[in-house]
Amino acid sequence: MNQKEAHCGRSSGTSGQAAAVDVKAVDHRWLLLVVFGIAVKFLIRYAVPYFRFEQAYFDQFGYWPHRGRLILHICGAMVALICGPFQFWTGLRQIALSFHRWTGRLYLVGVTVGSTGAILMSVYTDPHSLGIALRGLAAAWIVTTGISYAAILRGMVPLHKEWMARSYLVTFAFVTFRWLDEMPLVASYWGAYAERSTNIAWVSWVVPLLVFEVILQARRIYYRQSLPTQ
Repeated sequence: MNQKEAHCGRSSGTSGQAAAVDVKAVDHRWLLLVVFGIAVKFLIRYAVPYFRFEQAYFDQFGYWPHRGRLILHICGAMVALICGPFQFWTGLRQIALSFHRWTGRLYLVGVTVGSTGAILMSVYTDPHSLGIALRGLAAAWIVTTGISYAAILRGMVPLHKEWMARSYLVTFAFVTFRWLDEMPLVASYWGAYAERSTNIAWVSWVVPLLVFEVILQARRIYYRQSLPTQ
């Protein structure tokens, strides 16, 4: 192989790598768009109707007397669901870092407000077991988001990304809850609403976090990656 051929081979290899990276980036953006679309559809269908303040809609779950707490929770969750996907858009982060930071701050505010509303609301939730499950969800929301925020304050970007992913999985639990609750198979085999709703409230965030952890650690073992330190 002459020098020119070797040069062409290197160029071709580089182009192939660039193409692979581009495809990965496109797939990543499409995934974020799908997640964003699902979140918006969920909010329009289930969250926005609460702002009509019709008693019948609140009374589906007995929340009319505690509508202020529920609205507080919904407002925070809406902000977190909308801002979350922008935190994972690598290209946007590279060209508009200030936008990334501000959506991150809004996400943090959304989680704070949403979890506060969830805790206040859970005290009056019936059945009591569902209230405990909601408090567990709120605690997971606060912990995962808090660790992610602490990591970025210390400049530990890889660790921040990991915990941000965990945080948004917990945020998305509200969407997962509704999706599971409307599945005929779940409705048929998970018992009456009181029992079913409690189980779904736990499953909607525990299982996604477990799956994420298995995938993350499996990739780390397979590629022999070290734990993120900076």
